[in-house]
Amino acid sequence: MVSKSFQAASYALAAFLMISPTWAKSPAQRESFSLPTTKSAPKIDGDLSDACWKTAFKAGEFVRFTGGAPIVEQTEAWVTTDGTTLYIAFECRDEHPELMRASETQRGSSAVEGDDHVSVVIDSQNLRRGASSFSVNALGTQVEHLEGGTAGNITWAGDWKAATKPLPEGKGWSCEIAIPFQLLRHPARARAFGLQVGRSLNREGNQMIWPALPPEGQSFFVRAAFLPEFRLAQPMPDQRPPVVVLPYSLTTARTEGASARQGMDIKYPFSTTLTGLLAVNPDFQTIEQDVASVNFSYNEQQVPDRRPFFAEGSEFLPSSEVFYSRRVGQFDEGLKVVGREGATSVGLVTSQSRTGEPDRTSAALALRQAVGLFSEYSVYAASDNRADKLSNRVVRAAGNYGWVDGTQRNGVYFSRSQSWQGGVQKGGASDLTLSSRGAPGRPRYRVSTSSLSEDFISDLGLVQDRNRKGWSASMGIRNQLDRGRLLSYDADCDYTSNKRLTTDAFFNESISLDLGVNTRDGFGLDINLDEGRRQQDTATRYHDRLAGGGFSWNQRTLFQGGGLRYRSGMQGGQPTQSLSIGQGFLVSKPFSVRTSFSQQKRGGVTTRQIIATGTYRLDSLRALSARLLSQNGTGNAANVGAQTGTNLYFAYSQRSRKGTDFFLLLGDPNSGNTRSQMTLKVTRPL
Repeated sequence: MVSKSFQAASYALAAFLMISPTWAKSPAQRESFSLPTTKSAPKIDGDLSDACWKTAFKAGEFVRFTGGAPIVEQTEAWVTTDGTTLYIAFECRDEHPELMRASETQRGSSAVEGDDHVSVVIDSQNLRRGASSFSVNALGTQVEHLEGGTAGNITWAGDWKAATKPLPEGKGWSCEIAIPFQLLRHPARARAFGLQVGRSLNREGNQMIWPALPPEGQSFFVRAAFLPEFRLAQPMPDQRPPVVVLPYSLTTARTEGASARQGMDIKYPFSTTLTGLLAVNPDFQTIEQDVASVNFSYNEQQVPDRRPFFAEGSEFLPSSEVFYSRRVGQFDEGLKVVGREGATSVGLVTSQSRTGEPDRTSAALALRQAVGLFSEYSVYAASDNRADKLSNRVVRAAGNYGWVDGTQRNGVYFSRSQSWQGGVQKGGASDLTLSSRGAPGRPRYRVSTSSLSEDFISDLGLVQDRNRKGWSASMGIRNQLDRGRLLSYDADCDYTSNKRLTTDAFFNESISLDLGVNTRDGFGLDINLDEGRRQQDTATRYHDRLAGGGFSWNQRTLFQGGGLRYRSGMQGGQPTQSLSIGQGFLVSKPFSVRTSFSQQKRGGVTTRQIIATGTYRLDSLRALSARLLSQNGTGNAANVGAQTGTNLYFAYSQRSRKGTDFFLLLGDPNSGNTRSQMTLKVTRPL
């Protein structure tokens, strides 16, 4: 049972947050600009000779994101609109074009942000709490991160345009970007939004931006609160994004025969900011999922979920302790509603399955209410109903009070969770945390106290170490340097101590130290030390002691970086050694390969994992790829590395900005062993 004093503190903080909407401090007044309107939209070709740029708003002098190091390579930027689309142009001077790096050609790849690139950050709702970003490298390759998260299909997410061109004298490049307001999920009739432009050079670690941020805004965690406001002469068009109907047809041929299936995804905007999604018999089998490492862990490892249905609006859904989407398998129908209306955000997901597993209906809900710029309170809920077991319910109430003090972002967070099984109340969980995070070069701290009942049940959540109460603390610092061979350094120290909630007996205690440095020419070195004790049960007590480190190279050369890590000591009552090595190869401009090898020796058991991935980029929307995944050895139930087998598959993908997408698979991306099958998937938006 959770202590009464802890409950009282949590409830008091919740009540205070709800009745004190002015508690969160407001930062200093931000800049505001008027955005001119053009009657002649530019041709998006990278050439800045269009007439509209002569009357566009011109950004001021670029500065460093943090610090005051002088700018060597100059950048100019312009912004304008025709009332329906936002246009941005960059002129990027570079006196050393031989040092420019631009390798990624595949649209949507986050590797674009490792190249020389420009970026635009937009707070379309002008709420100063979240933003979308759009990046373009010197080759014109695009990648976007839309607020709330979205799937990768271009028609589904919404399209935008960009083009680049070398400057006449060859010393630099120019870029033009066109972003439809319809893509930005702005409120109806909105007349202002937040915006910031930036440029990043691969050979430098510190981004160049306009406008400058005050010291308290020099953190990616709070940047949206300080973006300047751009005012429009006319309201943005009161036009909802289009309804997208995305049917697919999938045919699979195996040695034992052939099969076919169809499904459909529908995206329905209820408003310019709130979106509904319906999935009927969605395709999950062709989505390449991440795999857990072979390293031993007392608890299940958390692995990202790449399935498009769960990627869309994922930031609006409950945290993983309440809803871990990989708990939900293939389903027949699924529904989501995600978005933000003013200070309120909502995330709802529900799915129903009648085939492939016992009848199952699962649902999760997150409601968040913003209070000022840095505070919010929220309610999470999850429900799982299966024909073969008792129903499960979990509800969590949480609140966060945040404020900025100088360069530090501070916060007090609380949560209280309760579970039910078959309608009967079961255990609960509580957490109370004080944290402080600073800009680069400033220390960060966290102190937390928490408890988790032995009978807390969350079938859809990722729950670790039940029957505990205790506290933890951490402190660290990270800095990024503008001069000298050293690019960055970071240090972290974490301490945890828990007792058993039911008996007050010792459960576990651990301390860890991590130190790391990175050089400007792409080398890195880190050291890890871990010490701990754990009373697994009344008869089993472990004393863990691990030491290790890693070395990396070519980290600033896209597709060619590598690294080596080694750890040794005692863990879980067994002598343990782990080794991992990875290396990327740029075989040719369009062809890259990434390989990794991991091995763990624990007691008399050796477990190995080999992953090799190759990609041949035919152009920005077509690619050939292959992945080899080999795992062998034994382990415990908490270790996915216990799986044994070798799987090799090949794929061809052809995406379209408008029209049909084709996917051809030889093999099965997520099988334990290589499968002799061929799958053709065709998706054509309606």
